[in-house]
Amino acid sequence: MGINEIIMYIMMFFMLIAAVDRILSQFGGSARFLGKFGKSIEGSGGQFEEGFMAMGALGLAMVGMTALAPVLAHVLGPVIIPVYEMLGANPSMFAGTLLACDMGGFFLAKELAGGDVAAWLYSGLILGR
Repeated sequence: MGINEIIMYIMMFFMLIAAVDRILSQFGGSARFLGKFGKSIEGSGGQFEEGFMAMGALGLAMVGMTALAPVLAHVLGPVIIPVYEMLGANPSMFAGTLLACDMGGFFLAKELAGGDVAAWLYSGLILGR
C-alpha cells in the first residue's frame, strides 16, 4: 500500500463522516443520535453537500468545452493549419497549447490532425496535460 492509497483512504473516511452527518441532519442532527456517546460531527455535512452542488457547474464547463472543440477546429483551422504546416509541424499540436486533454484538447487535436492518427493521439493525450 503506497502513500497515495493511504491518502485516499483518509479522504474516504472523512467523506463518510460528512455523509453520515448529512444523513443525520435530516433526522434532527448528529448531536441527537451521537449525543449519548458524547460525540458530535455537526456541520461537516454542509461541506459535503457543497461539494455535490459544485459538480454541476464544473461538469457543465467541462462538457461545454468538449462540445465546443469541433467548432474551435472549424473556426481556427483556416488560420492554424497553414501556419503549422509552414513551420513543418502537424496542426494537431496546437490543441495541446490551447486546451487540456480532458477539456476538449483531445477532440480538437483529432479535428486538426487531418488523418495523421499518431500526431492526433500524441497531441491529444500527451501534450494536453
